[in-house]
Amino acid sequence: MTCIICEKIKEGKAHVVYEDASLVAVLPSKPAAVGHIKILPKNHFSKIEEMEDSLVEDLFFLANFASSSVFEALQAHGTNIILNETDNHLSIDVIPRKEGDNMNFLWQPKQIEPEEMDEIEKKISDKAFVIGKKDAKPSELPSIPIEKPEEVIKIPDEEKTNYLIKNLEKTP
Repeated sequence: MTCIICEKIKEGKAHVVYEDASLVAVLPSKPAAVGHIKILPKNHFSKIEEMEDSLVEDLFFLANFASSSVFEALQAHGTNIILNETDNHLSIDVIPRKEGDNMNFLWQPKQIEPEEMDEIEKKISDKAFVIGKKDAKPSELPSIPIEKPEEVIKIPDEEKTNYLIKNLEKTP
């Protein structure tokens, strides 16, 4: 299957705002808003689970940086960051938002009974407690959710320091 975005990039027709060895960020030809940025891994993936953890980290770092960039460059009031998993090419859309832009991302909330909510919570928390423990063997993992999970603080590399954090450091 041909990827329209990849073809435009190869032909030099895409408005590339960022590119490195594994990711590319472009301004889509049909943006949802002025400054809309689409971020894609250079390799095709249809689901985030198919990607290496380091690439996922880089993908979301770039989305965060793109969001900070549109705040500064376009005086956006906010952003929507949307992960799109498709059969053709996974991407993240960073859509700048301004008050009164009339964009509507609302959906009708589902009504869930308290018992069903408790069951869903248990199913998810039973799986989520392994976050940050990818090297552990199943026998080493607790069989019940941890009440006070171990906090893991990851300090970003110097070149990956978020724009907003840099500005906070400058604040007296």
